[in-house]
Amino acid sequence: MRFSSRKVITGVAAFAALGLVLSGCAGSTEEESTEQDLGTAVAGEVKKDAFVGEEFVFAGSGGLFQEAQTAGAWDPFGQESGAKIANTEFDKGKLKAMVEGNNVTWNLVNTSQFDTAANCGTLYEELDYSQIDTSVLPEGTITDDCMVPQLIYGLVVAYRTDVYGDNPPTSAADFFDTANFPGKRSVSSVAGYPEPQMIEFALLADGKDLANIKESDINVALDKYRSLGSNLITWSSGSAAQQQLESGEASMALVWSGRGYGAAAAGAPVAPMWEQWMLEIDSSGVPKGVKNPQVSFAAINYYLGAKQQTVITEMSSYAPLNAAATPAPDAVRDAWLTSTQMMTAIAPQVDFWVANYGALETAWESWVTGG
Repeated sequence: MRFSSRKVITGVAAFAALGLVLSGCAGSTEEESTEQDLGTAVAGEVKKDAFVGEEFVFAGSGGLFQEAQTAGAWDPFGQESGAKIANTEFDKGKLKAMVEGNNVTWNLVNTSQFDTAANCGTLYEELDYSQIDTSVLPEGTITDDCMVPQLIYGLVVAYRTDVYGDNPPTSAADFFDTANFPGKRSVSSVAGYPEPQMIEFALLADGKDLANIKESDINVALDKYRSLGSNLITWSSGSAAQQQLESGEASMALVWSGRGYGAAAAGAPVAPMWEQWMLEIDSSGVPKGVKNPQVSFAAINYYLGAKQQTVITEMSSYAPLNAAATPAPDAVRDAWLTSTQMMTAIAPQVDFWVANYGALETAWESWVTGG
């Protein structure tokens, strides 16, 4: 089983703990006096009218997925708890300004697992897991003390079945084998959004032990993509990746699983390669200095409910976090759900990327600009 439980990043956790000590206890008396006893946390439940008059502002990824989250979780959470719900889009620069200016107006964000790990205790609050029912989550998907998964998806090879027929790709190495698998390949070049999993995928194709990757391997991986020469095209947005698959411009693409599904749902002859796929997790992060963390924890707990996850999956095509969710069967969508393919998932080396994210950003900028 390639997907295994990840350890909490102890260095980051220790730093976060130190930060809490050094921050003193200013304001703690007020927080302690206003915290409610909501009882034992049960995923998908919140005490009726627990947060009447409180604001809950969610900063998400935008688009269809955030619409699904709002319909499936945030609006019902507001109706049951009494909280006033508002939505915006996540911007890390805005979050930093809020935290540094001690004027945090967001209660919860959607960000990467690398972001919460690297900034646990500085940009993000440590979560109180006693207020969140994490028992419903897939094993190993909590990767630092400031997150639970908000979305589990994959960086997968999506391929055109009309091109490869009975000889589909079955490994990362096949993606780079243009002799036996001719055709254009497409990969990400999204500015400002480095893909650690894309680096690991190229190293995997070379048989690299991912548990022992080094900083120098970042450029080794990018050079492997460059070696595809005229067979390589890139996508600068998820919608562009989907369009390349739909049009047939790309015979294979290393894409976010939701975009592969989008191409298939639009009628393109596209299928996923599940033999080797790279796990991606977006974090639910609570901004450091949020006025009432208990609202945020309660919202996370509510979001994880089976009913909520059912609606979100049906509206967005992304796999439910809660195994008890029961989305209506859909043959096309179900073929792309990562929740049924976790045995072959390859989890990223989170601790390595936290330590080397700056090097990745530098190399990625060169990659995006054609360097």
